[in-house]
Amino acid sequence: MKVVSSILVAVAMLAFSAHAEPNYDVSKSAAGYKIDGSVKHTKTGLEIPLAFNSRKSGGKNLFGNTVDDLVVTVDYETADRLHVKIADKDQKQYTVPDSELGLVRPSIKHAAHNPNYEFKYTNRPFGFQVIRKSDKAKLFDTTDYPLVFEDQYLEVSTALPEDASIYGLGETTAPFLRHRNVTTLWARDIATPFYENQYGAHPYYTEIRNGKAHGTFLLNSHGMDVFFTGDGRLTYKVIGGVLDFYFFVPKDNTPNGVLTSYTDLIGKPFMPALWMLGWHHCRYGYKNMSHVQHVIDGYKDADIPLETVWIDIDYMDRRKDFTFDPVNFPKDEMIALSKQLHSNKQRFVTMVDPALSTNTSYAPYTRGQEMDVFLKNSDGSEFIGQVWPGYTAFPDWWHPNATEFWGKEMSDWINLLDLDGIWIDMNEPSSFCTGSCGDGKRDEVPPLSWNLPDDEAAALREKWLKELEARGTSVPGDKRNLLYPKYNINNGAGYLSERTAPTTALHHGGIPHYDIHNLYGHAEGYISRDVMLKNRPNDRVFLLTRSSFAGSGRNVGHWTGDNHSLWAYLKSSISEIFNFNMFGVSFSGADVCGFNDNTTETLCTRWSELGAFYPFARNHNNDAASDQEPFLWKSTTEASRIALGIRYSLLPYYYTLFEESHRIGTGVWRPLVFEYPEDKYLANDYQVLVGKDLLISPVVTENATTVDAQFPKGVWYDWYDYETVIHGETEKTLDAPLTHIPLHVRGGAILPLKTPKYSVEETYETPYTLLIALDENNEAEGRLYIDDGRSVKQHGTSDITFTFKHGKLQAKGDFGYKKAEKLETIKVIGGKKFSKATYKGHKLDVSNKDGALVLSDAGIKLTGGFTIQFA
Repeated sequence: MKVVSSILVAVAMLAFSAHAEPNYDVSKSAAGYKIDGSVKHTKTGLEIPLAFNSRKSGGKNLFGNTVDDLVVTVDYETADRLHVKIADKDQKQYTVPDSELGLVRPSIKHAAHNPNYEFKYTNRPFGFQVIRKSDKAKLFDTTDYPLVFEDQYLEVSTALPEDASIYGLGETTAPFLRHRNVTTLWARDIATPFYENQYGAHPYYTEIRNGKAHGTFLLNSHGMDVFFTGDGRLTYKVIGGVLDFYFFVPKDNTPNGVLTSYTDLIGKPFMPALWMLGWHHCRYGYKNMSHVQHVIDGYKDADIPLETVWIDIDYMDRRKDFTFDPVNFPKDEMIALSKQLHSNKQRFVTMVDPALSTNTSYAPYTRGQEMDVFLKNSDGSEFIGQVWPGYTAFPDWWHPNATEFWGKEMSDWINLLDLDGIWIDMNEPSSFCTGSCGDGKRDEVPPLSWNLPDDEAAALREKWLKELEARGTSVPGDKRNLLYPKYNINNGAGYLSERTAPTTALHHGGIPHYDIHNLYGHAEGYISRDVMLKNRPNDRVFLLTRSSFAGSGRNVGHWTGDNHSLWAYLKSSISEIFNFNMFGVSFSGADVCGFNDNTTETLCTRWSELGAFYPFARNHNNDAASDQEPFLWKSTTEASRIALGIRYSLLPYYYTLFEESHRIGTGVWRPLVFEYPEDKYLANDYQVLVGKDLLISPVVTENATTVDAQFPKGVWYDWYDYETVIHGETEKTLDAPLTHIPLHVRGGAILPLKTPKYSVEETYETPYTLLIALDENNEAEGRLYIDDGRSVKQHGTSDITFTFKHGKLQAKGDFGYKKAEKLETIKVIGGKKFSKATYKGHKLDVSNKDGALVLSDAGIKLTGGFTIQFA
């Protein structure tokens, strides 16, 4: 949520220039390790003692201090999950906390029976292999590469096929199918440059090999480089911690099966409330309340659905959380806006940043000081950085008082405005200076360095670095060089402490930020959700975060940050959302029309078409860019009405997919290759499957009016006319004039629909429609999940399976939700032509309309099973 200036980029590049180019090579001089003692068989697997392979001369202390004695723990946790942990015998290395602020580990009491994998190892040097039993494929094989284990440098490599298909590792902006590249994991506030580290850290990947999928997860919160060489090797180079690997080998070998297994470990994505699936709008740069009202009215006048209104930091008094700008966003007018929105069945969300102003007149800061909840410098003084309010303090989420402190501030704010959700930004954490630049100046208002002349900005940065270094490169009781480790990860910002809390800052318990940096936003997400639930125990929490880690999707949604109004970012948004659905954050989306730079009518129109189908759908841009509300252009208005009308009609389908994601872990958005793991779809990151039944083929190229689309095997019906049928496997060039986005329904699907209205609530008040798209065998199947759409605890839910076979439509399942709207309309498309229908012995009127056989006014209550016979 910032504008990147040329000065800021220049300063970052100056820092980055101090670092060598990424080194793709392995450490050939490393001596490795040998098995030293007896391998023990435990209740859950194996325990293997290792010692430094001292027979080989040299090879020690490459980038840190070699740890001589290690223990390899192998746990056969489940039939599809293997845990291999290589750690120091003395347990001095930092590990991700076994708690909600890190990752809660499962309790394993015995080894899995008949697992889908084998574990093999070599003695000297030690190496290991993870082998899939079904085809003997070596999924992870370290035996030909050195193992390095030092206090500030870990290195391990695996052999891969030269044409390996790797997906994941991030957060970064890149094609979905990874090519030769180094992916750096170090949470960073940056406006989404391609191939550089960004806001979150997810050390997970899926590989698809010969149509079969498996997953690999390194549970480590330290900075790291992951090198994919493109010629048969993947190498991890990590600046601390332990090698805590999990491997996922589902019996069905499918990508979706891998995600189910992965999210069994890290946690399933949260279940959103229905309203969260509507269209959202925000703007950094609202001038005043009248500006906000102008946007609300513009949507209404243009008849473009608007579910949720967001206000960025503009509402704050001098950018301070939990305050009001008394002139432009006065308290009473903000409260009135909330009431107005709720009376119109709309919602209200505001931003809250973690960094709090240190101004001595600012009550939240005073309360935080009294509770001692802020991050410290290495000497025990308070760390004071700089963010939007000026000099700021940062809550330490690991402090035992953090939940109480944050709970009061958040609850008071939410209750005052009757907010529906909270948006957390800048939580990598971001700091505009280096080190504790606000020492002794907490009431001053510093300039933003990117607004200074180049020479002044450079001099200021040099001053910050000297002051930081003067505090020392380590912390009490720790001999590591935390500011400048010998191995430099490929951090796009340069040194690790640039634009964030210094790595020598201290968290509760004396934990340096060096060890915990990548967990900061993740921990804030958990605590924020926890306090919001305590405030409203039965309301599903809406919480959007910028920074995340493995498992964050249990608590928060995510947007892809400060993207750009460029065609390349429209296309890359597909890959980024695929990644986050794979990372277990299914409620994710990108800023529609772009955040940075000025959009154009054509770009915004195409982006609005695609963005209407994002799992999380929001238009948002910054204060330096031109206005981009969809009602400003005729084509964007038309395209938005059409696409959002379709989205709102599909809300029961989306909601059912989110319930499936919450229960099973599969994505709402899926690449073709995850449903059809064949070579021809490996690189397709320009089409989208919503679930498995709706295929989107968007235009992502400037001035294009056609799309070259792939269609997997089966029958695919054009959403708009039902009569245009494509038989796969094939490739087709589809017409796509400016206000049209091609959509196709998979033959064999039954989609539950509603009649779209202006709000989600009004849409859900309409009766249900079933769209039955027959396959080559005149069959179809679908699912509908129903609950009250908002509560954490449900008094009754319905989980209905619809099948169509031999002309018979049947509904079976659980029908615990008794307030569901009736099923009024059934549409059958494709296949055999039917002319009549019978329900409970009574003939029903059917007609052929718009390419479908339509049964209207059915009036069927969805409180029990039923059968309709077509003939």
